[in-house]
Amino acid sequence: MSRTMTESPMRKPLTLAALCLLLAACQSAPPIRYYTLVPAKSGEAAAAQDPAYRVVVEPVGVPAQVDTPYMVVREGRSQLVQVEAQRWAAPLADEVRAALVDKLGPVVAGPGAQGDGTLPLYRLRVVLRRFDSVLGRQALVDAGWTLESTRDPQRAATCDTQVATSIAGGYPALADGHQRALADLAGRIATGLDRLHAGRTADVCVAANSN
Repeated sequence: MSRTMTESPMRKPLTLAALCLLLAACQSAPPIRYYTLVPAKSGEAAAAQDPAYRVVVEPVGVPAQVDTPYMVVREGRSQLVQVEAQRWAAPLADEVRAALVDKLGPVVAGPGAQGDGTLPLYRLRVVLRRFDSVLGRQALVDAGWTLESTRDPQRAATCDTQVATSIAGGYPALADGHQRALADLAGRIATGLDRLHAGRTADVCVAANSN
């Protein structure tokens, strides 16, 4: 009993000090912010058009260096930094695919679509080779993508596209820059789809590299 009464006054200050340190750490931790690559809707519904074909957007491949919940920014020539307080709202591959689907719009079919015989069906595979983020400078997307018809194996094309957008400082500007880069990529893919569907296979990759 006497030993317990002697030790308790010594433990109190240590416990209070530890609690103060914990509270200080919690107060100093930056809030976690989440970003999406899918732009907000304008509120104005586009006029519905009957598509001439459908396209299935397959799962997207992303570089291992950026396949993380955190934003990864490039510093200097060779350093990559994960920013734990700045995160994507979903896995990066899912965010990129959702951005492409959003831009391609009504021609997109469900992932398991096999074609019903009424509309031609194409498949789109996209692999990002680079997804670079440089704060205050640029957001860069370097992608290889393949389009192929499910009916005609000869109607197919594999293209490369690199898009870089200039950005202001800050992480919201970085996310916006990648949104714009992916919208640009999706626009070129859409043009390529139209040309492939029209039988202009040789012109598909011309669209991929046009500015």
